[in-house]
Amino acid sequence: MKLLKLALALTLITLYLNPVKAQQRGLDFALNLVVKDYLDVKNALLAGNVSLAQNKAGKLVFDFNSVPDKDMTNQQHEAWFNYLSRLQSTSRAMGETTSIEEQRRQFSALSNAMYGLLKDSKLSPVTLYRQYSQSKDAYWLSNSQIIKNPYYGIAEKKMVKEGVIREVLPASK
Repeated sequence: MKLLKLALALTLITLYLNPVKAQQRGLDFALNLVVKDYLDVKNALLAGNVSLAQNKAGKLVFDFNSVPDKDMTNQQHEAWFNYLSRLQSTSRAMGETTSIEEQRRQFSALSNAMYGLLKDSKLSPVTLYRQYSQSKDAYWLSNSQIIKNPYYGIAEKKMVKEGVIREVLPASK
């Protein structure tokens, strides 16, 4: 019990002495969740799983609303609110449709807004690759250099590898 109290006291002292770092960890944690959710949506589309894509898109809407914007710089705050409504509306639309093709269409808009947000705000928590499907004229973000096109999915074996890396979005740290 004494060890637990000591650990708690040290944690509180550390947070008190460095509140900016503590706030930034909250922002970093929230952004990691948002990027993970986005990648989960991409992977659900890749698998052709409509219900999983709906579920992950709903989680994405929730996590967008959980990002602490008060911890952002002015530039980050401006970028966040420039893209937030598009990110929320496309995620919501993906969660409401039972059509994989409509989800993929919405995912294209979601991907463009997510890319814009992370690039303009310089808030990318991990290195991401902006990939492009020439045949679908659509972009997506991936945490891998390997092309796995979510606009086709794994069911279309010949087309799942169609695409190129157009840009590397480095982690902002």
